[in-house]
Amino acid sequence: MAGADLLTLSTILKEYYQGPVVEQLNKEVLLLSRLESKSEDLVGKRAYVPLQASRTTGIGARAENADLPAAGNYSYDKAVYDLKYLYGKASVSGPSMAKTKSEAGAFLQALKSELDGLALDLRKDLSRQIYGDGTGTIATIDGVPAANVVTLDSAEPLAKGQIYVGMLLDAFNGTTKQTTSGPVEVTAVDIANVQITVDDDAELADTDVLVRAGVNVYAAAVDPTSGNPGTYALSDEVDGLKRIVSATAALGGIDPTASGKEWWKAQSVAATNSGWSNPGASLDDIQQALNKARIAGGYPTAIVTSLGVQRLFYNSLTDVVRYNDPGSLTYEAGFKTLMYNGMPLIADIDAPWGQMYILDESTLKVYSDQDFHFLDADGQTLRQEGNKDAFSAYMVRYMNMGATRRNNQIVITGITADANGY
Repeated sequence: MAGADLLTLSTILKEYYQGPVVEQLNKEVLLLSRLESKSEDLVGKRAYVPLQASRTTGIGARAENADLPAAGNYSYDKAVYDLKYLYGKASVSGPSMAKTKSEAGAFLQALKSELDGLALDLRKDLSRQIYGDGTGTIATIDGVPAANVVTLDSAEPLAKGQIYVGMLLDAFNGTTKQTTSGPVEVTAVDIANVQITVDDDAELADTDVLVRAGVNVYAAAVDPTSGNPGTYALSDEVDGLKRIVSATAALGGIDPTASGKEWWKAQSVAATNSGWSNPGASLDDIQQALNKARIAGGYPTAIVTSLGVQRLFYNSLTDVVRYNDPGSLTYEAGFKTLMYNGMPLIADIDAPWGQMYILDESTLKVYSDQDFHFLDADGQTLRQEGNKDAFSAYMVRYMNMGATRRNNQIVITGITADANGY
């Protein structure tokens, strides 16, 4: 009986494994999983979102027999969101395939560990991007590197596992966005001293920005026909909450700091840090944020924050607020949480330290043609790698995040949480 060939294995692989990969990703990227049901199907490179920018002037009270109000009109604008292209690759050697060539199931079990690892890394990196500012920034160098030891501006990406041993990083000038270094490999991570060791620091400099190797960072608008992700991209990575929930960052091609564009600003509340460890004071910060959202016409549906801020919030409830059984208050990945003002308070590992987002999820959008899937337009899930005796499987997703409204999104900033993030 002939052994299974590559086409047979490729077909079985798609049927056997594609569903579990998607399921794992959706369950673990907490914020994305909440927005997934609100995703917008998108075909092509962009999403164009029409926006109402002002109210009509054609209204008003009048005296008897006075002239009626002159007709007014609404003004409109549009936000433009470019798709970003996210990829993952797993590889298996020819000899390992040969050892199980007559047992497709055994082969799939051997390959499963590689795909599980790929799914984990995709999940982790996407979660980082969802909370980012769209620039691809993972960390900034703080001081001149010496003896291959690089000090970072924060321990946050190290404590979260966003920088790890074996990871390849590129460095960009923080001002010009020009590449200053090709890939350097991380050989050690020192969370306590906020340092990493790399294989070569010759081209690294103080204030350089570190990004995942191969990710392009853009200094200004780029021609969408040049192969880059689009006119409004800051990098190849997804636009995350730090860009969306901001009063200054341009989003969708609209600059909220420009005259007449103030309606496109998100809102913020500065934390009263003297009270976050004392009963009541943190609740006042949150209530201010909720009131701001309500004045703007928003209806917040979730509070999203880090583990450390969640703990401070819980401490502020001690002896002040009655805890109810969360019962069915379960969000993705099986965790339970408390409700505040009718909203779940969700703590996510990758959420930024020292911040709390009060979100109206109805106006946050995921623009995506489909979920992560195998790159198999030619019918092949496994492909030979050039002239090597090795085969690869690729996963891909075309997506971006955006908003149809920003002034109903609030962030509380400057919360002093423990430096360890929990």
